[in-house]
Amino acid sequence: MSGHKRIHVGEIATVHGVRGLVKVRAFGDDIRTLQDFGPLYTSETGTEKHTLTLKHQAGGAWIASVDDITDRDVAEKLRGTQLWLDRDALPELDDDEGFYHTDLIDMKVVGIDGKDWGLVIAVENFGASDLLEIKPAGQPSFYIPFVDMYVPEVNMETGIITIDMPEGLVD
Repeated sequence: MSGHKRIHVGEIATVHGVRGLVKVRAFGDDIRTLQDFGPLYTSETGTEKHTLTLKHQAGGAWIASVDDITDRDVAEKLRGTQLWLDRDALPELDDDEGFYHTDLIDMKVVGIDGKDWGLVIAVENFGASDLLEIKPAGQPSFYIPFVDMYVPEVNMETGIITIDMPEGLVD
């Protein structure tokens, strides 16, 4: 993976209290990503970084301190800040452990019948489960549930994802 590829791992939602703490939403399964792999970038391509220290969970968010900020007014300026991590900062996974969703982007998608369905352009989760967004050449993209029933194989070695297209999903 290229060291220049960044993963969107969270955002600073709002301030919390008067001592400069913030509420942070994590976009991955492991909240530790927000503090354990070094400073986080504030954009996909920029150089500005912040270091978070997680304090405790508060509903669906986490309370965190940012750098040495101890003032609510200064923390307020961080509201809405997106948090990005270099892909290469994440530990490599063994074959048994699987893959990171970001590694699926741009993989080729073929049906169990060999039909070329296009490329994965995103992995989304709108609340129910993960979805692969697939973009066929010259056609609109579509979503398929990222479950074994519809995605029986992800071959990281060949860069090919095999799907069993549900009837009626795509015209």
